[in-house]
Amino acid sequence: MSSSLQKRIISAAVLAPCFLFVIWMGGYYLMFWLFVAFLSSMYEWYDLSKKTGYYVELMIFGFVYMVLSYASFLALREVFSMQILLLFLGMIWLSDIGAYITGKTFGGPKLIQKVSPNKTWSGFGGALLFPSLFAGVWIFFLGLHPFFDGNHQSVLILIGVVLGIVIGITGQAGDLLVSIIKRKARVKDTGRLIPGHGGILDRIDSMLLGAPVFFILITLLTHVF
Repeated sequence: MSSSLQKRIISAAVLAPCFLFVIWMGGYYLMFWLFVAFLSSMYEWYDLSKKTGYYVELMIFGFVYMVLSYASFLALREVFSMQILLLFLGMIWLSDIGAYITGKTFGGPKLIQKVSPNKTWSGFGGALLFPSLFAGVWIFFLGLHPFFDGNHQSVLILIGVVLGIVIGITGQAGDLLVSIIKRKARVKDTGRLIPGHGGILDRIDSMLLGAPVFFILITLLTHVF
C-alpha cells in the first residue's frame, strides 16, 4: 500500500466520525464546523484566484458560490432532517467512489481531457449508477422522511433513482468546476489541509454544487407531494 493511500485512509478514518458526529448533533455544533470549513474554503479559493489572472471575478463568484453551498448544506439538516442530509452525503460519496471504481476498472475514452485528464466516460457512468442505486435502496428501507409514508414506496424508489442520477451529474460538474480553476492556477491540489487528500476544496468540490441543487429538489418535492 502506498504512503499516499495510507494517509488518505487515516485522514478519512479520523475526519469521517467527527463529521458524522456534528451532523448528528446539528445546531450550533454543525454551524461552527461549517463556519470553519467555509473560512478554509474561501482561503483556498482566494489562493487559487490570485494565480489565475481573474482575481476579482473569481472572488465574487466564489463568495456567492460558497455561501449558497454552505447555507444549503445547513438547511438540509436544520430545515428538513438528518436523514435527508445523510442521503445527500451518501449519494455524493457513492458518486465519487463509483467514478473511481468504474473509471479504474474499465478506462476508455476521456470525458474532458483538457480539464481533468483522469476522468473517463466509464467513470462518469459509475458516478451516476452508484448514487442512483444507493438512493433507491435507501428509500426502499428507510423511506424519505418527513415527506412520504409507505403508500408511496414505488414512487419514492423511482424518485430516489432520479435524485441519484441528478446528484451524480451535479457532483461531477462541481468537481470539474474546481478542476478548471486549478488548471487556470496551474496547481494540482487546492491546499494541503488534509493529509493525502489535498485541500478542503479537493474533498468537497462535488458537495458545493450538489448541496444547493439537492436543497432545491427536496423543496420542490414538498410542494408536489
